[in-house]
Amino acid sequence: MYCNDRLSGSLLVLFGALVLWRASTFPSLAGLEYGPGLFPSIAAIGLIVCGALIGFGSRGRRKAPSTSTMPPRQTGWRMAARPMALLIVILGYGLLLDLLGFHIASFMAVSATALIFGMRAGGAVLLALPLVIGVHLLFYSLLRVPLPWGLLTPMAW
Repeated sequence: MYCNDRLSGSLLVLFGALVLWRASTFPSLAGLEYGPGLFPSIAAIGLIVCGALIGFGSRGRRKAPSTSTMPPRQTGWRMAARPMALLIVILGYGLLLDLLGFHIASFMAVSATALIFGMRAGGAVLLALPLVIGVHLLFYSLLRVPLPWGLLTPMAW
């Protein structure tokens, strides 16, 4: 079996360029050095760089790794279970964000996602806790983006 990375790299570059172009049309906000297009632009540049690395890093067609070193492929309902579980996590996050607040809802969503992808419960907690704290510090403290506190409103600063 053969795979061609140039096509996928080119599509990533094209998609990144489209996102970058669209983010440049976002209006700027008065009194801020950055606008709503900053983060989509950063993500778009990342897509363009990664797509270029994928596209130029491949040497045309190359042989895919042997299936003997790969785990057996899941079939049937197990194959659909992970994407469905992720959709449920995203839907639950959207529904519970205002009620529980950013911190609790994000902790639960990150932990659940880690568990879905096979991480143990202790590892999921060790991933979710610093991640939620880091995102809080970045958005709430540094960028002054208001985050919903929900149940933690009495502790809000």
